[in-house]
Amino acid sequence: MRSSSAQRGEAVDVTRQALLARLDRFLPDPEYREFFAWALSAKNPDRDLFTRIIALTQLGNLTAELLAGLSDAAEWPILLRHAVPVNLYQIFEVVSDNLGIGLAVPGARPEVRDLLLDFDTVATDDLRHPSSRPVTELLAPLRARCDRISGFEQSLTAEHQRKITDRYRADRGLADAPAALEYSVWCGLVANLVSGRDVLAAIADTAGERAVRTATIERYTAVDRTVRHLDRTRAELLGTGSKAILVTATLGYFATVFGEMSGTDRGYLAALRDGSLMASFETAAVLVRLQNDIGTALLHMTCTERADLFASVRRRHDRNAGASTLQILARAADEPPLNRFRKDLAHNEFNICLSALHTAEDAAEGFRILIDDLDYFARRYARLRRELEQQFAELERRLRDRRGIELARRFVDFHEHLYSHRYDTLAGDYAI
Repeated sequence: MRSSSAQRGEAVDVTRQALLARLDRFLPDPEYREFFAWALSAKNPDRDLFTRIIALTQLGNLTAELLAGLSDAAEWPILLRHAVPVNLYQIFEVVSDNLGIGLAVPGARPEVRDLLLDFDTVATDDLRHPSSRPVTELLAPLRARCDRISGFEQSLTAEHQRKITDRYRADRGLADAPAALEYSVWCGLVANLVSGRDVLAAIADTAGERAVRTATIERYTAVDRTVRHLDRTRAELLGTGSKAILVTATLGYFATVFGEMSGTDRGYLAALRDGSLMASFETAAVLVRLQNDIGTALLHMTCTERADLFASVRRRHDRNAGASTLQILARAADEPPLNRFRKDLAHNEFNICLSALHTAEDAAEGFRILIDDLDYFARRYARLRRELEQQFAELERRLRDRRGIELARRFVDFHEHLYSHRYDTLAGDYAI
């Protein structure tokens, strides 16, 4: 069952209202908090744009797509409320994710790299050893460094953020926009940890909490491996990359909602204990990583079609002698099959298929490496798609409440469709 526009709108609105209600907890800086509240309100003529660039719109779409038809009308609002903590965490997880922009080349931007690593250390310690210590206190040692980094420039949406800030300044009659609006990284990182704590609090004392906590810790430790460029083989790159996104934790959270909080399912508890439930979600995470980095079109091409595509790219875009593979790809990045490469090339972000190209001796070698890697990853994708369906079919035989598995299946399908589009359009601008 596909979600209706009414359900998508309701999911967006519920998430927006929940965010507004929590701003005092999430955002410690009063100037930034006041701006955020204004930007989410009807006073902002660009409210729709703001909700889109903070990923709220697409998260609402995803929520409605995942939950449509999984409940009766009476339970729908309850499921929406369950989705709120995850959605708010995803909104502020983007802040730490954005610190990875520009770090695809080893040694690049050491001040941002070290800040991200130090933040991940704090986040991991807080997850491993939960306490009631205020997040502002935990992150206080990082504030001075955060305040030197533009949150606008360390993002994919600097132009839109400046436009909305100018609107705010004009609406409030300010000569200049407060510096806190642009240099808001510390505030966003506080919100990241607070909202992450909220996710685990929402499933506290359940059997699933430990698995979700473990998967969330792995998100931060995997980002560290990526930023430190510790992985060398394709299998390592893919394995770490699949843990550096919140897919496993998110699916584990919803499985807990259906398997425990909506009624105890003994089959779910048994599958959680023997590891088969979380193993299926880990497979889903690998698939979403491949979708995110490579894109739907390239994954579904045949080997011959991919070889022909890149031969054509070289003929049309290799204009100077000595150009590297990455330079040629950047010139060709508007071609639809290269939608996902376009984002990572433009912002120097990590991509499992592009990292090896930085050391290629010339374009010919680079394209050989790229095509071989794509063939390998596409084969993995096709095989894992089949394996995931087998995993889901086995789980469905064991579970009384199968809604968590159907939600996970929809999750993979949603992202496969999403990543067939350009990242800078509404149809394709959300990445989990």
